[in-house]
Amino acid sequence: MMVKNPGFTLAAILALALGIGVNSTIFTLVNAALLNGLPFDRPDEIMEIRSNRGTSSYLDFLDYRAQSRAFKGIAGFSPLNADLSDVQSAAERVTGASVTSNMFSLLGRGPLIGRDFAPEDEKPGAVPVALLSHFLWEARYGRRPDVLGATIRVNLQTYTVVGVMPEGEEFPQATRLWIPLIQDQNRQRRDQRNVDIVGRLADGATVESARAELKTISSRLAQSYPETNKDIETLVRPYTERGTGGPIRVVLYAMQGAVAFVLLIACANVANLFLSRAVRRMRETSVRTALGASRWRIVRQLLIESVMLSFIGGLLGSGLAYFGVRWFDAAVADTGKPYWIVFELDANVLLFFVAICVATGILFGLAPALQISKTNTTETLKEGGRGGSSGTRGKRLINVLLVAEVALTFVLLVGAGLMMRSFLNTQRFDIGIDTRDLMTVQVQPPESRYSQPADRLAFQERLTERLRTIPGIDKLTIASQPPAGGAQGRTLSVAGRQMTDANNRLPIVGRIAVLPDYFDTLDIKVRGREFSAADGAPGAEVAIVNQPFVTRYFSGGEVIGKQIRLGQDLNRGAEDPNAPLLTIVGVSPAVLQQGGPNQDQSIQPAVYVPFRQEPTIAFTVLARSRIPRANLIASLRSELRNVDPDIPLYNIRSMDDIIRQRVWPMRVFGTLFTAFALIAIVLSAVGIYAVTSYGVGQRTQEIGIRMALGASDRDVMWLVLRQGVRRIGIGVVIGLLAAWGLARVLASVLVQVSPDDPLTFVSITVLLAVVTLAACLAPARRAMRLDPVDSLRTE
Repeated sequence: MMVKNPGFTLAAILALALGIGVNSTIFTLVNAALLNGLPFDRPDEIMEIRSNRGTSSYLDFLDYRAQSRAFKGIAGFSPLNADLSDVQSAAERVTGASVTSNMFSLLGRGPLIGRDFAPEDEKPGAVPVALLSHFLWEARYGRRPDVLGATIRVNLQTYTVVGVMPEGEEFPQATRLWIPLIQDQNRQRRDQRNVDIVGRLADGATVESARAELKTISSRLAQSYPETNKDIETLVRPYTERGTGGPIRVVLYAMQGAVAFVLLIACANVANLFLSRAVRRMRETSVRTALGASRWRIVRQLLIESVMLSFIGGLLGSGLAYFGVRWFDAAVADTGKPYWIVFELDANVLLFFVAICVATGILFGLAPALQISKTNTTETLKEGGRGGSSGTRGKRLINVLLVAEVALTFVLLVGAGLMMRSFLNTQRFDIGIDTRDLMTVQVQPPESRYSQPADRLAFQERLTERLRTIPGIDKLTIASQPPAGGAQGRTLSVAGRQMTDANNRLPIVGRIAVLPDYFDTLDIKVRGREFSAADGAPGAEVAIVNQPFVTRYFSGGEVIGKQIRLGQDLNRGAEDPNAPLLTIVGVSPAVLQQGGPNQDQSIQPAVYVPFRQEPTIAFTVLARSRIPRANLIASLRSELRNVDPDIPLYNIRSMDDIIRQRVWPMRVFGTLFTAFALIAIVLSAVGIYAVTSYGVGQRTQEIGIRMALGASDRDVMWLVLRQGVRRIGIGVVIGLLAAWGLARVLASVLVQVSPDDPLTFVSITVLLAVVTLAACLAPARRAMRLDPVDSLRTE
């Protein structure tokens, strides 16, 4: 049957391939990100335990571990920026973690070679030991077995390597090196909250029972230690939600719903193709019925054909899914994706593929099969008999399917429109500087070697002097944080003004320490004056504020010459009397530091201070240069090695890369939504064209009679277009209601776009109307060209 009808078969297979392919693509993503757990035994038992303030104190962690019965075990870890230096190669920064000795035994992972941490390794004064990841062992040490027992330097401290973890083990997040979480003096204070906690549920325990138990323990700690634990609540959730919660989860599920719509449109298309050719199979099914075939046997035969067609389309669509998954994997490679999310074909994806092929075949084949099986055998076998499928029921079903296509396409187009408008808004969002040819690299000298502000300042001056001698660098400066790289939050007080709110809290502003040539390097024009070399010395404390700062705190007044204080403790309600008064000497235009281009945030108030005034231990080098990136990085590394060979460069990125990374969800998900919407509108247009053409063919005699009785070309065109207009109207009304609901789901991820955005809804309505009318236009024009004499001879 497929070979005898190649045009029908090809159209059906292509529609199904698109529908099944995009569904397989998105399910692979959803399966990896939301359904699969951590790569450990019984991953659903592994929970994240965190306080309502984020991380917990080490002493609270010990109390949770001692008092909890809902968990088999509880372990803790702290992220670690590990500057690795040894005789093997140049210093480099790797992602590390300080972990309790029971971490890997709790997760069910042991070293590939060597040993795990022991409880003795956590005690103060213990010999420092370390575990290497398989990646680091291979990349830096060439997989040499003699790495066990070797000494390495981590943040200038010597450690002995005692083990190498298996390939792929990177807990908690792309971790390359682990050291024990030492029970030192810094962790004996409950107000020092720097420990992340993970636990494995005990047999029979549930997430709800664990939450209730931890809530009780937190209440006891709040009563025992009111100064540090008042209002502290403990939250328990599956650990996998740590990296895939919030807007990302919403968008992934919304996308799964969107591709389900694409599949439904494809099914409606193929079902209409089946119904359109049903008249040609009436005689076949009538003969089978006359020879004794039951209705169920006829339906079964037709369903087997449709399921076979579905599997052929699915196999073709699996190729589309493969390339779609590879593209998505590459697009999110540098976005902080949790290491355990691996987009691959597993048992879940294979089962989904088989299920969706069977379900799709039944979905688009059942209604036509039931319709064909209702054939009036006597009428069909008569000479010229048309049977029942050309009657009212068949036409009504075709109309229902086309209205559903229009409605579903409208929903997808609205979702794509909102997402793409959000993406365009992020692209148009001006961060306040020219980002072309601007490279950023971060440097963090070890605090043990550069503990005093004078030491840090001397290091910065030596490094800056050498970096400025590199040929090809047009401009170079240093800042504590680069644009779009955040800012240190500090409390603000203004001399002579009451600044606290009703809760006795001072406002928070961002603080950035910069060199005097910072604004010149970034081509920022400052009203007033820029910093000079003398600024920042004792008695010469100054500041430059941005325009949002002036708008919020000095609206309508002159700000230059005013004095402000920046506090050190964000929790203090009173002004810090030890902080120096800073004289405002200039006003900078708005430059993005924190926040960003979304619904609720804009550029925040910021205060720039001279680096000499507050030399930070970590800072960013910003270099404007047109020389190749690899050459520039090599030169920067070489000069840094001449200043201090134990310090690595890290986070080497252009400013354009930083901006792109901030808006990747809009770029990636907006592109996918648009692709799905385009597929949907093409399928809908093709379906409407095919059904309208078939309808014109069925009404040839009627049209001929009308023309013979004097109907004009305009009358014939309206006769054909009228049904299309009716379908569009009903489909758009239904689609409007469904699209309104989808927009509410996407509201949390939209950027400067209202879920009720009238421009999107109106433009999508017009677009869909134009496309569907265009699909009806060709059959209508063909009907206008019919010869009445030839039309009347068709009988």
